[in-house]
Amino acid sequence: MRRLLMLSAAFCLSAPAVLAQGASGSSGPMVISISKLDCSRVISHTPSADVAYQPGVDVRGKRVVSADADPKQAEFARKVLPEVLEIPLTINPLTYNKAKKANKNKEEAAAAVAANTTAIATAQAQGTTLNTQLTTLNTQKTALTNTYNTDTAAIVAITGGAGETDPGLLRVRAARQATIDNTYNSNLSSINSQIATVNSSITANSNTVATLQANDTTLRQDYTDTNMATEGTLAGLSAKGLDSTQMKVGTVKYDVARNTFTFNGEPMLSEDQRALAEACSRRGVKAGGRR
Repeated sequence: MRRLLMLSAAFCLSAPAVLAQGASGSSGPMVISISKLDCSRVISHTPSADVAYQPGVDVRGKRVVSADADPKQAEFARKVLPEVLEIPLTINPLTYNKAKKANKNKEEAAAAVAANTTAIATAQAQGTTLNTQLTTLNTQKTALTNTYNTDTAAIVAITGGAGETDPGLLRVRAARQATIDNTYNSNLSSINSQIATVNSSITANSNTVATLQANDTTLRQDYTDTNMATEGTLAGLSAKGLDSTQMKVGTVKYDVARNTFTFNGEPMLSEDQRALAEACSRRGVKAGGRR
């Protein structure tokens, strides 16, 4: 039943909610066509197999005051509103496949443009991040070199200065210089490696942005062409007078007194409700709260 509900609901929502001509007599059920509003009411209902409406009794079986503030109005509603509402679910079998394919092509073209636009924004943001990383690394490299030069000058100063010739002081200077040289070279190598990696990433990211921007023009033209083709297909189907062809695939019945739904005589379980809700959602109908 799930597949049938999803199929039928998806194609019945465009019809306005009007009383069907030639409905059964006054003692029989009222037959209406389902609209988006009808659909939203159906999918907002949450049936339970063991719960039936009992006037004047709450869900715990306790007596409650009737919600009918105006007895006359309630009586009038009972006379006007039928005991069972029937909502026939129909599709157009002659135009279904062609119309569905045309609309699907249009949706896919639009989705491709949207996805590419998102990819461009993501790549550009990544480019900004990479450039920030590069700036930070270059700043660290400059600071490291400045510190190294300062430390080297300090070693020379405490070991007799630039003109010192004493072998002992020169050995001390050489040992200390070797220590700071090892630390400096290790840190400098690490920073240079990171700079190289970031530069490589920036180049690759720039190429990606360029490719995506080039694709944007192509994808937008594809969408324009697909949209025109879709409109042409739908207009062609309409011109042939196929829009009004209908085939009934089932009937949803709502028992007003019991507050229950059935589809083709079978109770609508939670799975059926979800299937109908999904089909309605694709056509822009969202389930509302209880009323």
